[in-house]
Amino acid sequence: MKRTMLAGLLLGPVSVLLSSGISSKPRQLNAQAVAPAPSGANAAWTLKVKGDIRWQQVTPMGALLVSTDAALAAVDIERGQVMWEKPELGGLPADSVHMVEGSLLMEATRPGLLVIFDPVTGAVVFDSHRLNLAQIVTRRVLPQSGSLLVHGRRPDGPSVVALYDLVTGEQRWTNESLFEQAEPKKKGFGALMQGLQRTAAEGTALEVLQAGPDMIVVHTLMGLRALDARTGAVRWSATSTTNRWAQPPRHVRLYPSLNKTDRIYASFDDHLMAYSLADGQALWAKPASVEGNIRDIVQHPAGIVMLPEAPPEGEPTRSRRVINGVVQTGLNVARYEDGTTVAAKPLRMHGKVIDAMVAGDAVVLAVDAESRTFVNVLDVATATLRLKKDVKIKGQLAYTELAPGGLLYVSRPDATINAEVNIIDLATGEPKFKDAIESGKPLSTDDYNAARYYLHHAIEGRTLYVFANRDHRLYAVDREAGTFHALSAEIKLQGGEDPTDMEVRPAGIVLISPQNLVLVARDGQVKQQVYYPAPQLPGLARALYAVNAVRAGLYGAAASAYGDAFTQASQKTSDPNARYVTGQLATAYSQSGAQLTGYSRQSAALATKRFKASLTVPGSVFMLTRAPEGNGNVLLQIDKDSGQPRARVDLGKEREPVYAVDDVSGMLFLRTTPGTLVGYRL
Repeated sequence: MKRTMLAGLLLGPVSVLLSSGISSKPRQLNAQAVAPAPSGANAAWTLKVKGDIRWQQVTPMGALLVSTDAALAAVDIERGQVMWEKPELGGLPADSVHMVEGSLLMEATRPGLLVIFDPVTGAVVFDSHRLNLAQIVTRRVLPQSGSLLVHGRRPDGPSVVALYDLVTGEQRWTNESLFEQAEPKKKGFGALMQGLQRTAAEGTALEVLQAGPDMIVVHTLMGLRALDARTGAVRWSATSTTNRWAQPPRHVRLYPSLNKTDRIYASFDDHLMAYSLADGQALWAKPASVEGNIRDIVQHPAGIVMLPEAPPEGEPTRSRRVINGVVQTGLNVARYEDGTTVAAKPLRMHGKVIDAMVAGDAVVLAVDAESRTFVNVLDVATATLRLKKDVKIKGQLAYTELAPGGLLYVSRPDATINAEVNIIDLATGEPKFKDAIESGKPLSTDDYNAARYYLHHAIEGRTLYVFANRDHRLYAVDREAGTFHALSAEIKLQGGEDPTDMEVRPAGIVLISPQNLVLVARDGQVKQQVYYPAPQLPGLARALYAVNAVRAGLYGAAASAYGDAFTQASQKTSDPNARYVTGQLATAYSQSGAQLTGYSRQSAALATKRFKASLTVPGSVFMLTRAPEGNGNVLLQIDKDSGQPRARVDLGKEREPVYAVDDVSGMLFLRTTPGTLVGYRL
């Protein structure tokens, strides 16, 4: 599980968890039959801008970016005032401006130019013209040191690595010697090979790890380098360990240490080594190894679980083993003290280990064997498997826990196989449910959309609620007894839709799709159902769906600000992942004086405020529909308790209305004339 997946753990669709009461009388409503609702949306401000408004988007920090023919501008969403303008970025298409992954910064691109900037202050953190870069190979935001690391190639001369201040954009340092050979220069053929290695290294993305606020560790094809975060000077170098056939490593990963502050870990192909942060010396007499390439590690209290995947076909290595058409790998657990492995020989896995979820003293493993998924349970302390053989499941593992009745799991579907919910008896290795809860899927289609067929699930107490699109019924799984039963009769959503989200709240279980909202009581009875037909216009829903990206960016940047160690620890925790991560971040943000390290004071304060607000789950969803009294379209804010509109904003009759929605602040921004923007408070 990679660090980039954190936002995915935290984010559901726009509509996430909610609260409180509903009428017990079931009703089904159609928007075309509903009388015009009171507006409920007040125009908070009106702003005239230079030029015609082309598009707008809300950034995770809350600044509203507005693009016109004349400039790219940022608007304060509370006051409706322009905070800054950049005429040089005017007229850019919407897909040329987006968030820098794992940060609160934005980047704008056009041929030959990349600009990274703070959306609140407008400060340019990086401009590719400054270094005269022809190609940008690596860019990584490092909030712990308040910096942005950029690695690129110039048209002539050596490649360069530079560090920029996140607040001012000031260049702290450049390093043009990172790719120089640590070993003596050779002659003849050896010199040619050294040159080729350097050229390849300069064009390969760096592995980057922030090892505390004062050190940045990078890996190039030339080896490990520890850079002083303040000066860029190389503190120490370490040669990459070669594999058992003395070949340079092809697959390298860097990992922070979660419980020992004196080290980092690095995996090179099939082996793992611990390095001292003080001087780069190897801390183990020899590396720990597996069969296959190490794709990730799990730092469990009882040891380091090394997760293998098969080397790509055709690589010059002897570690690729295939039996009956299935690639074999070997898993093992390394001891923190000396790197020795718990198991004398790697545990043979029939496939590559694609996921690992911590569950108490064990780790639940998901293994992919030629697109078939198997699971097993690893006792970390003894490096033994609880099940005599891997158990095949349908789909890909999405959620798992060690329940009293056994290994409870929910899987994800794909175009070839259903997903399912079941419990594996750890004594026998057999599934407990002979007729498991399954998702539905089309058997023959060219446009398969797996998200339509997810098994939406949510936990309350000892009950796991599951909605299955195969038969459109709601199920209840007793996590302690290891039993399940259907709660509801078939629940049909109008417009041919399936739920995209499911939530548990005091009033019942809420099913949500883009145009439907259904509330189901805990006894399975439908208490409320509403449907608002969607306008059939291209691109109309684009601005509404972008709300997801805002929350994802906010959560991802928040986690990134607390470092790689926090991010990895969050990903490896047991269920529920989202609750754990959100809770930990909430605690960090609520501490007195806590801010996003490295960002400007204004940006950190606004991001902190918005993050706290994002933890309060909205009690409404936004739906686009046709105006019931005539032509045109409206955006409705639908209350999840009553199914009725709280607020309504008329988007007019344009086929492509220019608007944006921010559900964190509860505002909508609408272009009313080519140069006029109105902010509505919903």
